[in-house]
Amino acid sequence: MKKLILLTLLFLNFLNANITQYFPPLEGRIIDQAHLLSNSSQTKLTEILKNHEEETSNQIVVVILNTLNGYEIADYSYQLGRFWGIGQKSKDNGVLLVIAMDEKKLRIEVGYGLEGALTDKTSYEIINYTIKPNFKNNNYEKGIFKAVDEIIQAIKGEYTPKIKNDRKNMNFDSFFAFLYFGIIFVSMIASSISRKLKSQKLYKISKASILSSFFGFFTFAIASGFTSFYLYLAIAITILVFIFNYLTARDVNFDKLAKYDSNSSSNSGSWGGTTGGFGSGRFSSGGGFSGGGGGFGGGGASGGW
Repeated sequence: MKKLILLTLLFLNFLNANITQYFPPLEGRIIDQAHLLSNSSQTKLTEILKNHEEETSNQIVVVILNTLNGYEIADYSYQLGRFWGIGQKSKDNGVLLVIAMDEKKLRIEVGYGLEGALTDKTSYEIINYTIKPNFKNNNYEKGIFKAVDEIIQAIKGEYTPKIKNDRKNMNFDSFFAFLYFGIIFVSMIASSISRKLKSQKLYKISKASILSSFFGFFTFAIASGFTSFYLYLAIAITILVFIFNYLTARDVNFDKLAKYDSNSSSNSGSWGGTTGGFGSGRFSSGGGFSGGGGGFGGGGASGGW
């Protein structure tokens, strides 16, 4: 098992090392491989980003690529941010706006220190309601300038959400989340009762309810930051997982199950383990402009046009 884990880690390190060959050199606050921006626009945008960095120490870099060379934009952007070390090391306050022309993909990658201000939801809104409409109409420069402006607004706490979450929606979301936990709790009790009553039907229902509620809540929590249809998606996943688990569940031998539970409880506490941590170094490159060693944890959002 240890050998398998070690081989997996070595393989992942190999993949991360291999992806760096496709990273452009960090030569400024704007990397435009596709020549999407005019010289005057590059100069103007660079000045905006430079002034923001001088005022706040936040580093924002716009990266326009011809292609991702087969990589997912989320992984590419995350690795690129860490490789360049965008943002200050003590603050992790870097942001990347990555645009891949061939794949028509977009990504706002946010450093650890700015995830509270430039949230995943805000990044999603900027991509889908600012960049995407402009890019679809070939208004690339307008889309980039407006996106940078909104990124800066969000960091300053001046961004106005395009999707308004009023108090009713927030209360409903909280109720929905608690409802999932309530179903899981009740299902666990029902599962215990089914074993005492030796009821196959109740056992199948309780087991299917636990699994479906877990997957439904997971979908609800993840999708709420990316789509307005998250509630319908969560309900659909819950129903589908419940039906699948209920129909595929086999009858159980309650006597054997009780014996297994008894043996498991008697053996608990006899096994122990250790945990370890892994980290990765950060790099920066470039001439007149370079990253300050900032860190990234995968915050942000992706999209396309």
